[in-house]
Amino acid sequence: MATLPRFSTSPLANGSARTALVVDDEPLVRTLVSTALRHRGWFVIEAADGATALDLAPATLDLLVTDYEMPAVTGVTLAEILRRRHRALPVVVVSGHPDVAAKMDALRGPRTAFVGKPFPVEELISKIGSITS
Repeated sequence: MATLPRFSTSPLANGSARTALVVDDEPLVRTLVSTALRHRGWFVIEAADGATALDLAPATLDLLVTDYEMPAVTGVTLAEILRRRHRALPVVVVSGHPDVAAKMDALRGPRTAFVGKPFPVEELISKIGSITS
């Protein structure tokens, strides 16, 4: 199992955590991403698939980190649906298939990023920072 680097946790200026929805059918990846976000002060909701994520998605959502290829509802479809509810939702799509980045035309924009699996946690956090700041 990969060892996570230590992160400092600092409260947000307004005292409330931002909410992230992390969706991946691989439990290890889901846990890695969720833990890294929690160490940075995020409130994290986890789901193993897109259909469950749609059921769990809160009224206020600040970030979606999703696997591209999942059963029933793909990550791109999930992102499109959630962006109808949450305009300008920052989305990070992760995938072990390098050609996926080219298939993300529906999600192009300044608040969208792609990270290939396997990935260093620092790369993921950097991409999140670039689309959420």
